[in-house]
Amino acid sequence: MRIKGLVRAFNRVRPQLQTGLAPNEVEPIKQQVRAIVRDVEELCRQHGMRPDRLPGPSCLAYVFLKEFDLDHLSVNHRDESAGAAPTFRIRNVVKLGDQFAERIWQQLDSLLSSSKARVQLIQELSRQVTAIERICTQHAQTPAALEAPSRQVYCWLKFLCGEDNLALHLGAMRRVSEAAGEQPPRPGRPVHLHLIGSNALWRKREYRNAVLVKVNEGFLNADQPVWRAMMQNALAQRTPANEHLIREFAASDDFSEVLFEIESFAATTTPSTRGHAHDLDESFARVNAAYFSCQMPKPKLVWNRTLTARKFGHYQPSRDTLMVSVSLDDARVPAFVVDFVMYHELLHKKHGVMTVNGRRLAHSPGFRADEQKFAEYHEAERRLHELALRQRGASGLMMTEESDDSDA
Repeated sequence: MRIKGLVRAFNRVRPQLQTGLAPNEVEPIKQQVRAIVRDVEELCRQHGMRPDRLPGPSCLAYVFLKEFDLDHLSVNHRDESAGAAPTFRIRNVVKLGDQFAERIWQQLDSLLSSSKARVQLIQELSRQVTAIERICTQHAQTPAALEAPSRQVYCWLKFLCGEDNLALHLGAMRRVSEAAGEQPPRPGRPVHLHLIGSNALWRKREYRNAVLVKVNEGFLNADQPVWRAMMQNALAQRTPANEHLIREFAASDDFSEVLFEIESFAATTTPSTRGHAHDLDESFARVNAAYFSCQMPKPKLVWNRTLTARKFGHYQPSRDTLMVSVSLDDARVPAFVVDFVMYHELLHKKHGVMTVNGRRLAHSPGFRADEQKFAEYHEAERRLHELALRQRGASGLMMTEESDDSDA
């Protein structure tokens, strides 16, 4: 079971809770959040299930709203007539993403074997990304202002413009194609596989002449057992063992790293570092003074847009952007825990990435030695581990039903 629109509502409300409300917005927001929580609990009651058994993104959104301290909302006194910054809409961006996903599926063999075909695809991806950016500029907007579905597709397209990212994507498509080929054939209804920016972990659509399975790009680095489990669940019979394997990968750093990377392409050029409970500027200042003698150049600091259940930060060197998970923007999370995540990501900026025996090594021995210099290292690690367990526990099965398209 899923509750359509729950995560969408969370994504709409959360920025207002983080950045502060005008006085006339406080009571309506309180009523809205309480109504959402009440409706979720009533729908779950009617279907004989607990909210903690909702699909992962929906459940995390419910828990966030349920536990948010509505009696201590951040209030600012900006011009009440200004209202919230509007989102920006470009028609057919989501359709464009689906078209590219289908093109990659149809041309997979040639893309894997022909560098010319890959270059042509990257050129076409780049043209479409540039067109989206140009339209945004014409309207004095940035891609960060796009409505969530369009922004998600834009980030995915931009991600695939990178030659290395496209190579990883095609390798993942080959693995999932092989896993799908092991399942019972469906005469007259061929399977189409899309690995794409998505709110669901995976979802399946049954059509008269085809079966479409869309998989979250976060599974980019999944190994064959994970792909086999997913294809068995989607195309044959779901099993608890398969769900456990998929769920474990979705909770891994590998999964979250890809999502952070994709999201960073739409980091706003004028980010708000002030959250509801913590301010990233203040955290950076503390960490820079304590551990880098105020000599660390300041990267762009942004909160990410979605809840995470394990990985809580990401540093993107090509754009010098440091993202911190909104899961930490909670009064129950001590400032030193946010500082530890800030410190960890700044160490990535300091140390860079090593290559050892052909493999990328982001956490070198020097990195780990520096990491343990954090004054409250063990306590911060313990707190993050507890938060991860709480988030993962709250997220239940973290699986979508076969026809589910949960909007994380």
